[in-house]
Amino acid sequence: MPEYDPEQLAAGFRSMSMLAGLVERGGRPAAVSPTVALRAGEKQYGWFPVDVTGAGRRLAVITSRRLILGPDEFPLRSVTALRQSPADWTLTLETRDRIVTLRGPWVPWLGVVVCAELYGTAWPVTIPAPRRTRQLTLQ
Repeated sequence: MPEYDPEQLAAGFRSMSMLAGLVERGGRPAAVSPTVALRAGEKQYGWFPVDVTGAGRRLAVITSRRLILGPDEFPLRSVTALRQSPADWTLTLETRDRIVTLRGPWVPWLGVVVCAELYGTAWPVTIPAPRRTRQLTLQ
C-alpha cells in the first residue's frame, strides 16, 4: 500500500494484534471521545481514513452500533457476513442490501472491533452447517 506511511501500516497491524488478544481473553474495545453524535448507550471506538471500493477515500467512524463511511451509515446489526484479510489490509462487509470493501492501515483493527461487537470474538464466526442424520426405515 504505497499511498500509506509504513509507520501507519505497522501501527494498524500491531493494534489489530493487541486488540485481538484482548478480545480473545474476554476484553472489549475501549471507547474514545466521540467525533459524531452518538445515540443513547452508543460508544465510539475510533475514526480514520479508509479507501472504499468504488467510492474513494472516506472517513470511517466505528461505534458500538454503526459503521459510518462519510455520508453512508451501516447499522452493525444489518451485517450478514464479513471477510477479513489483514494481510491485504481489507475488510468486506455484506449487509442486507449492499457489499462494501474497505482498505487501509487501520482496517484490520476495524475488523476486530466489528467482530467483537457482532460475535464477541476477534475473528468472524464460522457456523457449521447442521449435520444430516440418516433416517432408518424399518420394514
